[in-house]
Amino acid sequence: MLHIGPGSRVLPAEYTNNGKPRSPDLHGGGENLRFKDFVVLPFSAQMFLAALIYDGLFDRVPELRGGVIEFGAAWVPGFLRQLDHGHRSFSRTDPLLQAMVMKPSDYIRRHVKFTPFPGEDAGWLIREAGKELFLFSSDYPHPEGTNDPIGRFERTFTGLDEDARDRFYRRNFEEMMGAPAG
Repeated sequence: MLHIGPGSRVLPAEYTNNGKPRSPDLHGGGENLRFKDFVVLPFSAQMFLAALIYDGLFDRVPELRGGVIEFGAAWVPGFLRQLDHGHRSFSRTDPLLQAMVMKPSDYIRRHVKFTPFPGEDAGWLIREAGKELFLFSSDYPHPEGTNDPIGRFERTFTGLDEDARDRFYRRNFEEMMGAPAG
């Protein structure tokens, strides 16, 4: 599992050294996520996942499953495209990429799940990238989990069928955790 934390940030100190007072965090204090952290939050997860895929870990350990938790998920559709574009572009000359048995995005689809933040357009994410990728989380009782995470997600689910909802709220988690199908 990948989860937001101090090691999640790949920011050099210079990134926040702008000569101004340090901004408050998401909750108004000083120890959590700030706005400049937020926009680059998924970079460390993207780097880690790209290494797992391109280095062939999922071919060597096909039963491995995992999740990317509290990094948000708005970045996932573009990341899938970037992985596949990189593979198409570099596999002409790179033997490691030539040895891959699937497209990089297919490894993600088979092995990894993502939790959108409440407030992200989870319906669009599911429609854009696939119902097998995303799962519910609220981060309750933390304030960023909101007072109505289910309602926030449901308001974005226009046009999704019951199977997509069931996968989001239950089955994708079960698959990630290796629960028997049924």
